Amino acid sequence: MPKIAIISDSHDNLLNLEKCVKYLNDIKVDFLFHCGDIVSPFSLKILNELNCDYRAVFGNNDGEWLLLNQVSKGKIFKPPYYFELFNKKFILFHEGDIANYIDDSIDYVFYGHTHKTYFEKKGSQLIVNPGSLAGYLTDKPTFATLDLESNMLEIINVDTI
Repeated sequence: MPKIAIISDSHDNLLNLEKCVKYLNDIKVDFLFHCGDIVSPFSLKILNELNCDYRAVFGNNDGEWLLLNQVSKGKIFKPPYYFELFNKKFILFHEGDIANYIDDSIDYVFYGHTHKTYFEKKGSQLIVNPGSLAGYLTDKPTFATLDLESNMLEIINVDTI
């Protein structure tokens, strides 16, 4: 079963984004979800170096929606974004205020915005906030990987890779 990555709030921190993309390419992640606040289109040049496909949602700091969408080749969407992949159902947000109101037929709920890692299992549903890749507010730059077979979630500190 595939392994996916969840990142959020990269806020144009190119160094952390480069480290993250290199790590994800090294472990051969199969897909990536970005929960918003990419911020500028130039960050996508690094994200586009992934050896896998990705989808993202716009966050409250993403101002150049049109250009972000063009540079990503249509891979960034207005939240909420519903996506089926690997026979699983995903929903992607930036702000997670409504995460607790999502129908339980959704397997995975991913969001960002708070810059704080959070995960909760509600029945068969997994809710994940990977924290902030930029590390702003918490001084702890993080992202997550998830093995879809074992449901093993790993929160990874960028400073340790």
